[in-house]
Amino acid sequence: MASVAPARTRSPFSRRRLLATGALGLAAAATLGAVAPASAALLGDGDLDAEESAQWTEEFLTRPETREGFVLDAMDDWQVANAKFIIAVVKGHRLGEEVAVIALITAIVEAWLYNYEPAVDADSGGLFQQRPSMGWGTYDQVRHKKHALDAFLGRGEHSQAPGLLQAVPDVAAWEPGAAAQAVQASAHPERYTELVGAAREIWQRFADDVEPYSA
Repeated sequence: MASVAPARTRSPFSRRRLLATGALGLAAAATLGAVAPASAALLGDGDLDAEESAQWTEEFLTRPETREGFVLDAMDDWQVANAKFIIAVVKGHRLGEEVAVIALITAIVEAWLYNYEPAVDADSGGLFQQRPSMGWGTYDQVRHKKHALDAFLGRGEHSQAPGLLQAVPDVAAWEPGAAAQAVQASAHPERYTELVGAAREIWQRFADDVEPYSA
């Protein structure tokens, strides 16, 4: 079971620094690489317990999360809860493992599996770093986990941008990284493929215990 990352004496790499240096791909490919997980101050007010994460409250759906870092075996409570939520929503749409893997690798690469509040790229935000100016919804909608995930999957009525099921209607025939890139149009498409192993491990750890969510 994933655990909260222990305290570290060194500062974690920021997402911007990793994107600038290309270190994200190297660390993710190793899964347990040297990229530091989220900062030591992981616990405190606002952290989820198991009961809260199962309820997917409005506070959960909209709470901004700005801590940075990803290591598969050092995921903190919010990363675990967000991973479970992605799996739950994918199941709620009656989609399976391949779609969940695509959504997970995208959320890891784009926002470390956090509902990322600051705009990293222009007006981007949320789990998938969606941009209101590109038709993904309003400022609040791209930072609302259910709206953002529905939009990414192509099931969000509020979004004008083509989601996964529009961009890749034959999704089962696609390599997951290529499918993610078809939606995201990233300048670094190789990074999605590098996270496929980690995403499948997340699915294997949690999918059997997560109920479909479609509210």
